[in-house]
Amino acid sequence: MPGGNKNMKKMISFTIISLMLLSGIGTTALSYTEKSQDYLITEECISTAAPRITSDQEYQTVEVDEATSMLLETGKPMLPVISRTYTYPIGTVIESVDIEFDTYQTTLEKKIQPSPRPVPLTDAISVDPIVEMDATVYDSDQLYPEEPCTIRTGVGTQQGQRCLFVTIDCYTQYAPLSNQLFTPSNIDIQIKFSQPTQTLALPDEYDLLIITTEEFVDELQPLVDHKNANGIKTIVDTVENIYPSYDGRDDAEDIKLRIKDALDEWGIEYVLLAGGRKGQTLKWHVPSRTTLNDDGWEEGYESDLYFADIYKDVEGELVFEDWDSDGDGKFAEFGFMGDKMDYYPDVTIGRLPFRYAFEIGPVIDKIIDYEMNCDDSWFKKGIVISGDTFPPSRGGDPGWWEGEMETQITVDLLESIGFSMEKLWLSIPGAWTSSEDVINAISDGAGFVHFAGHSNPAGWGNHPPDDEDHVFIDGIEIWDMSKLTNEGQYPVVVLGGCHSAQFNVTLSHIITGIMEYGIKGYFFGSPYRFFYYEWVPNDLSSWFVIEPEGGAIASMGNSGLGYGYVNEGAVQGLGGWIEPRFFDCFVNQSIDVLGTAHDQAIIDYINIIGNVNKDQIDRKCIEEWVLIGDPTLKMGGL
Repeated sequence: MPGGNKNMKKMISFTIISLMLLSGIGTTALSYTEKSQDYLITEECISTAAPRITSDQEYQTVEVDEATSMLLETGKPMLPVISRTYTYPIGTVIESVDIEFDTYQTTLEKKIQPSPRPVPLTDAISVDPIVEMDATVYDSDQLYPEEPCTIRTGVGTQQGQRCLFVTIDCYTQYAPLSNQLFTPSNIDIQIKFSQPTQTLALPDEYDLLIITTEEFVDELQPLVDHKNANGIKTIVDTVENIYPSYDGRDDAEDIKLRIKDALDEWGIEYVLLAGGRKGQTLKWHVPSRTTLNDDGWEEGYESDLYFADIYKDVEGELVFEDWDSDGDGKFAEFGFMGDKMDYYPDVTIGRLPFRYAFEIGPVIDKIIDYEMNCDDSWFKKGIVISGDTFPPSRGGDPGWWEGEMETQITVDLLESIGFSMEKLWLSIPGAWTSSEDVINAISDGAGFVHFAGHSNPAGWGNHPPDDEDHVFIDGIEIWDMSKLTNEGQYPVVVLGGCHSAQFNVTLSHIITGIMEYGIKGYFFGSPYRFFYYEWVPNDLSSWFVIEPEGGAIASMGNSGLGYGYVNEGAVQGLGGWIEPRFFDCFVNQSIDVLGTAHDQAIIDYINIIGNVNKDQIDRKCIEEWVLIGDPTLKMGGL
C-alpha cells in the first residue's frame, strides 16, 4: 500500500439556533422548575489510527479502527464513518457545533470497493452480488461524500429520559479519478449550548397506557392488576372512547393523538396496543398504520413505530409528528417529494394483536408467570438457529454464511454474561436437520431464541452452507406451535426474515386476493399470491406469543419484506445489524425492560447507521421491526 501523509487541520462550523423550544408542548399538562441559564460546552477529541487498506483482484477496501459504521450507498464507494451522538435535556439550545480535524491522505492503487445493494430476505428471489461502480461518482474527481462531516438532530426518549439527540458523522472522503483517500484524524468536537431556562418536568401519574376495545377490557384486568401491584402504574382506554374524542384524519391518527395527550398529561412511558384484526376480517380492534414506502416488491407494510414517534422539531418548536411532512394526507411516503420523519420513539410501543377475547387470558397468565417465576436455571440459556442466508444457489459467494455470522454476534454477547448457548447451525452436522430439532430445543426452555434466515407469515427456515441445489431446511411453522412443550419457560424470540411479524394477515385475504389476481394468478400462475401466506389466521411472531402454555413470552420480527447484505457485508446494516443489536442493548447497555431494549436498538440504528431519511431500505428496516409483547416486561423476571 502506498504510504499516507497527514494534512493540515481543517475546521467546519455549524450553527443551530434555538433547538427544542418548550412552547411546542401543551403547557396546561406540564409543570416547570425555574433554572438559571448557563453557557456550557461539550468537547471530545477522537484520536484515530491511519486507515488500513486491503486489496483483492479488483478493488481496495478501507478500514478505520475507530469507525462506527460504513457509508453504504449502492454502487458508490464503501467508506468508514465515525459517528458520535450527544444527548441533552429537552429545551437545550444548541448555539454552535465546531469540528476540527487532520487528515491522512493516501494514494490508492485500485478503486475502492463499491457498496453492496440491500437484498430481500426471501427465498424466492435470486441475488446478484456483483455491484457495478456508480459512474456519477467513480468518473468524477469531486470528493465523495461531498461534505466531510454532517450533523443530525432529533427528539425522543432514551431509557426513560426525554432527550435532544445531536449526532455528528465524520466521513472518510475519496477522490476517484486521482484515487486519493482522505481519512479524518484527531477529530476535535466542540458543542456550545445553553441549558434550558426552565427544566421540563413531565407528570408521573401513569407509566403504562393500554389501548384496547371495550370487548377486551374485562379480560385484560388481571394484567392491569399485576402491573399496578408491581410498580407499573397502569390505565386502560378504549377505541370506543378515543374515536369520538379526537378529530384525526383516520383511526390510527386518533390513537396517536390520544397517546400524545397521555404523554403530556400523565407522563406515560409505555403503550400496549391490545388488539389486532377483528377475527379473520379486514377490520381492526386496534388500528395500525400502513406506510407508503413502496420498495418495488410491496407498496407498504404495518409500522407501530408510527405510534411511538410523537414529537419532532420544526424550526425550534416541538410539534406533533404526524408522519406526513408534506401535508398531502399520505403517511410515510418515500421519495424526493416524500415525508421526512423524526423516527425517535417518544414512548415505547408493544402490541398484543388479540383477535378474540379467549386469546387474552392465556397470554396474561404467561406474562404474570414469567415475571413472578422466571429463574436462571432456564433463562440463562440461549438458542441461535441459522445457516447460509445467501448461498451460491441464491447468488451469494461460498464461504459467507450470513445467518451464522449474524447469530455469532448474539452468541458472543450472551456468553459474555454467563449464558450457555445452543447453536442450531446448519454448518454443524446433526444440530438442525428438521423442524423437530428446533421444536425440541425450544421445548427444553430458554431465555432467548434468535432465528436468522428466511420466512413468510407462516414459517421460517434457511439454507445449508454453500448450497448450490436450492436445498431449504424448515425451522418452524405456525402449525408447529402446539408441539412446543416449554410451559413456564418462555423465551424472547427474535425472528429475522421476511413478514415474520405481518400481523395484518387474515383469511379474508383469500377473497381479496382472488378478486385482485383472479383464480389463476392467486393459485396457479404469477404472482402465485396464495403462496405469500397472507391468508393464514395469524403470523408466526404473533402465534409464538399467543400460543397457550408454550411458545414465547414476546417476539420481534418484520411486518414486511426483510432485507440484508450479501457475503462479507452481512452484519454492516439492515436486519443483520438491528437484530443482534437488541442483544447488545440487553448485555452491553444493561437494558432489561423488553420494550426499552427494542426501542434502543432502533435509536442506535438511527444514530449509528443513519440514512433513515435518505435510504429507502434503512428506513424500512426500522419502520417494520415490530415488537409483539408487553413493552414493560422485565426480562429475566421481577
